[in-house]
Amino acid sequence: MTVMRIEEFVLDEYRQYLKRTRERDEVPSGIQPAYFDYYVSTKSSFAALVDGEVVGYILSQPVSFTDGEKKILWLDYVAVLPEFRRRGIGSSLLSKVENWATQHGCNMLYTGLNPNNTPSQVLLGRKGFAVRNWMKAVKEL
Repeated sequence: MTVMRIEEFVLDEYRQYLKRTRERDEVPSGIQPAYFDYYVSTKSSFAALVDGEVVGYILSQPVSFTDGEKKILWLDYVAVLPEFRRRGIGSSLLSKVENWATQHGCNMLYTGLNPNNTPSQVLLGRKGFAVRNWMKAVKEL
């Protein structure tokens, strides 16, 4: 499954970071089919295709409560294959999910991010997210 291949790239990048810094963290083995199927069922998750091939995805789910906020769309993963990065794909995925959230009454996008992931921090900042303490990113809609 292409999504699993993309996920392995993302996890491998994080594992390399952990190895370099000698930090410890639980790193899952990748997206399990039931997990992925759940996100597909929310109808708020999207894939990016280039020439018919999945090159990136965003997994999200609406939630009614997170850290005291209501009507939130939780963004679990934004992932793009390395060779397709810096082409606007992540930005397009975020725009798509933001449009979905607005159409479905969500007033906030909320996600967590790894503090070592500077490209994600930059992308989220460019898309109007307030990155809080480098672990949370929030965008009021």
